[in-house]
Amino acid sequence: MRTKLWYGIGLLASIVAGAGSAVAADLAVKAPPPGLAPAYLSDWAGFYIGINGGGGWGHTTFDVNPVLNATTSGGLIGGHAGYNWQYGSVVAGLEADFDGADIKKTVLGIEEKTNELASVRARLGYVFFPNLLAYGTAGTGWGHTSLTDAAGASIAVNQFGWVAGAGLEYKLVDHVLLRAEYLHYDFGKTTFDAFDNVKETVDVVRGGLSYKF
Repeated sequence: MRTKLWYGIGLLASIVAGAGSAVAADLAVKAPPPGLAPAYLSDWAGFYIGINGGGGWGHTTFDVNPVLNATTSGGLIGGHAGYNWQYGSVVAGLEADFDGADIKKTVLGIEEKTNELASVRARLGYVFFPNLLAYGTAGTGWGHTSLTDAAGASIAVNQFGWVAGAGLEYKLVDHVLLRAEYLHYDFGKTTFDAFDNVKETVDVVRGGLSYKF
């Protein structure tokens, strides 16, 4: 009786082992070929914060006194923060940024200087490669510009307008993003005390490094 019991247990174990091997073999055969595996997309969704810097140039026209018209230039440095949502290869987001700037030029003894730039923008992009995002962006822009004469008297104004641009963002490693970006600010016409209808635009090219949480 005991011999039959052990024989039955051995037979059952052999059947179970054989069935397991057959299932494993079946799964191996039915596994999708590597070429049909879904493409991997880096996860761009989430909150991020970073630093940026670069250069800019501006164009200013004075309706009252055109001889003061100037093309300014200089550097800028600042930071940005935003949030992305990802839908497959499409990435949408919102971003805010601020830069301290030194974009200036002196004409006829009057220095025009844009010393601050900021914006709040929407972004919409597409992931062309697993680690590369191309995007367009547009929103509201803000600037702070001053006019200073040879005697040191200064007039400063806050300017509001629109901003639009485009950029590329590359994921270096997990959580670390590198970007190159172009932005165009248009502040329309501003009044600097005695100077009416002063129109200013600023173009910025900058690079940045972000950390995505």
